[in-house]
Amino acid sequence: MAPGAAPDCLLSIALRTSALAGVSPGRAGELCRATLKRMHRGYDMNRPHFEGWHLLGAFPDDAPDDVGSWLLVNNEEAMLLEVPPGLTAKIVESALDRAGATLRFVTASHDHYDHLDVEAWDGLFAAFEGATFIHPRAIARHHDLMLRVGGEPVWLIKAPKHSASDVVTVFRGVAMTGDIETGMLASVNKEVPLPTKRKSMDWLREFPERSGYHVHSTVSAHLNSVRRSVRWPDLFKCEQD
Repeated sequence: MAPGAAPDCLLSIALRTSALAGVSPGRAGELCRATLKRMHRGYDMNRPHFEGWHLLGAFPDDAPDDVGSWLLVNNEEAMLLEVPPGLTAKIVESALDRAGATLRFVTASHDHYDHLDVEAWDGLFAAFEGATFIHPRAIARHHDLMLRVGGEPVWLIKAPKHSASDVVTVFRGVAMTGDIETGMLASVNKEVPLPTKRKSMDWLREFPERSGYHVHSTVSAHLNSVRRSVRWPDLFKCEQD
């Protein structure tokens, strides 16, 4: 739903009640749209904010539980994280202009269609010839790929659990965990075998010790789970299958 757009059902209710309240249908529609705008602004205010993480929006409809697309920015360089349906080169170019940055890398948390839309990916590939595109399947399983954005390290941790292509991205102490369910081996699908899930949870849990890097916060791909001051190893303990 576009910000401020009144769904037919809400507008219909507003028009029916307007007759009882002595309000004109036009005025009722205006009040309904104004209420929805306030609701949408409240939703925006509740979205996560981290230093260096620039949220382009939630796609495809900018609604709760859509996939957030991020620019990770440092020293005039940026990485684009998540390429969901509806993301266009124009949107990315505008965000880069606002951040005063050049696009260095493009990647996604995994290759499910709502995180890596082929049409959006191809469109960005054509528009940003100077950027390096890193498909999540191109990273070796249980491997840490360390890149630098403006001199700042960005870690891409390959750990299949929700999907065979899962990658957790760590930047400035914040981890974007994609659709990985923390604290359990269970998942919403059976795409990844249980032994691989166990190894992935171990691989993620051991990341700070392996890298010497501290993670203080996490955010999920759908923006519906934000954790601060986390104890990273606890997120990937899974005592029960």
